[in-house]
Amino acid sequence: MSPALTNFLFEAANFLVLAAVLGWLLFKPVRRALDAEQARHAQETEAARHLREEAEVLAREARAEREAAGREREARRREMLASARNEALQAAEASKRAQVAERQRMEKELQDWRDASASELVDTVGRIAAESVRRLLSAFDGPALDLALVRAACAELDSVPVEARGAALVESARPLDARSRTLLEEALGGGVHERVVGELGAGVRVTTPAGQVDATAVAVARQAARSVNRVRDAHGVSLEGGDA
Repeated sequence: MSPALTNFLFEAANFLVLAAVLGWLLFKPVRRALDAEQARHAQETEAARHLREEAEVLAREARAEREAAGREREARRREMLASARNEALQAAEASKRAQVAERQRMEKELQDWRDASASELVDTVGRIAAESVRRLLSAFDGPALDLALVRAACAELDSVPVEARGAALVESARPLDARSRTLLEEALGGGVHERVVGELGAGVRVTTPAGQVDATAVAVARQAARSVNRVRDAHGVSLEGGDA
């Protein structure tokens, strides 16, 4: 073996031994430092994770407390509103009861006054109504009474639609005189369809498709009797001596 090759191999062996010694002396502390740094980083990461979890727990608890407080405030608000509504309803009901009681008291006082004077009042009204009818019927005689009732019927015919007047039927106790016929023709807007009905007493009864206008002596007497009867029935008092 040549001296150069021997020298090369010796230097190479020396280099390998030196590299192994340097690696054992230098790289091992570096690895320990790297492992320590990695462990520290892991500990910090774990601590940060714990802190984050604790913060999330605290945040959830704070949010739950806020929600609970909000629900409690809303419940108190609704309770206060319900209490206020109940108090308002009770006050309104009490006021209504007081008004009803006052109205009933006033109505009772008025009814007591009416009952106290009902007999005298009704009897007087009955006599006046009966006497008024007798005087009205006795003030007119024959044609004069017929003409007065015809005029009353013509006045009432103003409320009947014009288109319904042409088909009207005129009934009277006796044949119409010229004046009465003229008034009825003017009110009806045409000729008169006449029929004699003796039991009507006096006046005329006009029947149209829109209704009937009864201005006869029978109707006047019937109306007077109904008025007296309504007063009597309203007060429950017998009208003795009230000849209608």
